[in-house]
Amino acid sequence: MGVRYPAVAGSFYPADEELVEMLERFFRDLGEEGSERKITAGVAPHAGYVFSGYTASRTYKAIFEDGLPETFVVLGPNHTGLGSPIAVYPEGEWLTPLGSIEIDAEMAKAIARLSGIADLDEMAHTYEHSIEVQVPFIQYLAEKAGKDVKIVPITLGIQDEEVAKDLGRAIFEASKELGRDVVVIASTDFTHYGPVYGYVPFRARADELPHRIKEWDFQVIRHILDFDVDGMFNEIRKLDHTMCGPGGVGTAIVYSRLAGAVEAELLHYTTSFEVSRSTDAVVGYASIVMRK
Repeated sequence: MGVRYPAVAGSFYPADEELVEMLERFFRDLGEEGSERKITAGVAPHAGYVFSGYTASRTYKAIFEDGLPETFVVLGPNHTGLGSPIAVYPEGEWLTPLGSIEIDAEMAKAIARLSGIADLDEMAHTYEHSIEVQVPFIQYLAEKAGKDVKIVPITLGIQDEEVAKDLGRAIFEASKELGRDVVVIASTDFTHYGPVYGYVPFRARADELPHRIKEWDFQVIRHILDFDVDGMFNEIRKLDHTMCGPGGVGTAIVYSRLAGAVEAELLHYTTSFEVSRSTDAVVGYASIVMRK
C-alpha cells in the first residue's frame, strides 16, 4: 500500500494551521451540502493558493452544494517528466497537512484496465504539484460533510484528443462497471505569459494586461463551455496557447458528455497579476463546472 507524502506543502499552500484558516476564508460563503448530484466534472487551477486558491474554491463550493461524490478522479499535467506518460496512482493513501485521504484502488485499477494507454504508476506522482494542491479542498469539504471521500489521481505527460477520449471513456465505463458515483476534476492553469515563461504573444500596458490575457484565454474557454474537445485543441494549436492541462479538461468533457452533462458554467476567472502586479509572469485561472 503506497503512501504519497506532500511535496509542495509550505510552498504552494500552508503546511500548518494557516491552511485551515485560508480554506475557511475561501469557503466563508459555503452553503449546505446538496443532494442533486448534477455536476459531473470541474476545472480548477493549481497555482499557489495566494494566487489561485479562491478561484479553485469556487469549483469545490459548487460541487459541495450539489452533493459530494464517492470518488474524485483528479487529472493534472505531469510537470516533472517522471514516470509513465499516463499514470494512475494505484492504491494506498495521500497525506497532506489535513491528514490522509484514501485512493479508490478498485476504481484506479478499473480505469487502467479499460484504458488503452494508462499505466498504474506511483513514480509520476512523487513530486507533481498539479493534483496535490487539489487534495486539501476535497479533504476540507469531506470533513464538513462527515463523509469518507476517495480520490484517483492521474497525471498526464501526453495531452491530446486521443488521450482525452480514451481516458474519458475509461473513467465513464469504470464508474458504470463499479456503480461508482464520480466527479472528474481537471487541474489546469491557462495562459502563462511573460519573460519568465518565454512567452509574450502580444504587447500590452500593465493596466491592460489582465484584460488581454482574459480575452486570450476565453478563446479556449468558449470551446470548453461548448463541450468541444476537438475545437479546444485546435484553438490551442492555432494560438500556440500555453494552457498546461488541456488533456485533463478534454477528459472531463468526454466523461461529462457520456455521463449526460448538458451545460457548462464558468464560475470565476482571474489572473496572478491581480495579486503580484508583475508583468514578468502572469497566469490565467478559471473555475468551471459541467452539469447534467
